[in-house]
Amino acid sequence: MKSRLKIIVGLLKGNIFFKGGIFLTIASFITGLINYLFNLAVARSLGPEGYGEITTLFSYLVISSIPIGTASIFMIQKIGASENMGIYSYALYDWFLTKVKKWWLLLFIILLTTPFVPQITNLSKTVGYALPLLIVLSLLGAFYSGAYQGLHLFYWLAFIGLIVTILKLAGAGLTFFGLGGIGLIIVFILLSQVVGIMLSHVIFVRKYKVRLEKDQTIKKRILSIFQDRQLWLSAGATSILAIINNIDIIYVKKVFSAEQTGIYSSWSIFAKIILYALGPLLTLGYIFFSSKKNALNHRLVFTISFLFLLVIGVIITMIYGIFGETLVIKLFGHEFLRVIPYLEWAAYYGIGYTMMTFMLYYFLAMKSSISQLPILLLPIYLLVLFIYSESISDVMRISTYYVLITSVIFLLAFIRDYFLYNRGYDA
Repeated sequence: MKSRLKIIVGLLKGNIFFKGGIFLTIASFITGLINYLFNLAVARSLGPEGYGEITTLFSYLVISSIPIGTASIFMIQKIGASENMGIYSYALYDWFLTKVKKWWLLLFIILLTTPFVPQITNLSKTVGYALPLLIVLSLLGAFYSGAYQGLHLFYWLAFIGLIVTILKLAGAGLTFFGLGGIGLIIVFILLSQVVGIMLSHVIFVRKYKVRLEKDQTIKKRILSIFQDRQLWLSAGATSILAIINNIDIIYVKKVFSAEQTGIYSSWSIFAKIILYALGPLLTLGYIFFSSKKNALNHRLVFTISFLFLLVIGVIITMIYGIFGETLVIKLFGHEFLRVIPYLEWAAYYGIGYTMMTFMLYYFLAMKSSISQLPILLLPIYLLVLFIYSESISDVMRISTYYVLITSVIFLLAFIRDYFLYNRGYDA
């Protein structure tokens, strides 16, 4: 086993993904920490009602951005696989601009929905009116996110991400010190998106502006993106994770009171702290499992990683059980004390969701259709949520059962294919 571990370490040291990924992991951890500070500042400044507004805004934004997020997945894989990434990425950029000019009316129609958003979403007017503009900005900025990852520009990607997150925190910080309200927070969120797009554009154009050939070869390769089965599997996996991560908050906001939405949102933060902390490592795991060179070590790494996540889950459960009240008061304040009885379920959900994500990435790297399992179970989850959710505690439990059941099925699939039949999807 020691020799196999040495092989793994040696392979990772010479891997550009690993080197860039380590930096991105550190930067992502810092970004995640700043995002947590943003959430805490908003919660303490606005209380449960205002905090629920902001978290629901981001949930709607993520859900509405799923189509363009799918396109980003396509770009990441195709740019990375191309012989000349610079030329190919700029060809994609040229194609993207052409589509924006062609479909500008669609973006305009999205903005025209602004007056109706508060009534449809149950958001306040201040927050609801900002949603369509944020959606348009996310559509425009999605190209750069995909292109930077495909080009392995991890350093620039991390830098821009930090700038955007710091700007968001600035708005929440000013509000925390009594210099504004929810409107100021929305202004800084919009400002962060605009600055992020501008920085991404300037850096990209200066580094990769090239003279494109007039033939149709590259354009045909771009269109061939949509015929790749693995990319559709990736798109499905990314989409379902985005839906699971946000649909519960949207449901709670629509059905329950603003205060209950804020309490549920604070529970969600406690539940997903494991995922936020370990998210970059899960991404590196996907890259590792995708490599054929490391195929002999996949089972070992999967087993070690699974046990590691299990131990982390037990530790988090103990911490919430012993220090739950202190954590809530110190982090969110006395207005959120109602979340304390549900912290145990937050730990269960957090470890279940993180394990589900880890195993989904594994099966996705193996090019297995079972990676789409959460999509198949989603209608059942939503139906049960709609029928049996009479309180926010019901939503917590149903959501937890969903991720735990999905994780168990994933684990059984792994045991079947590796331990009983001694084979893998990449064999």
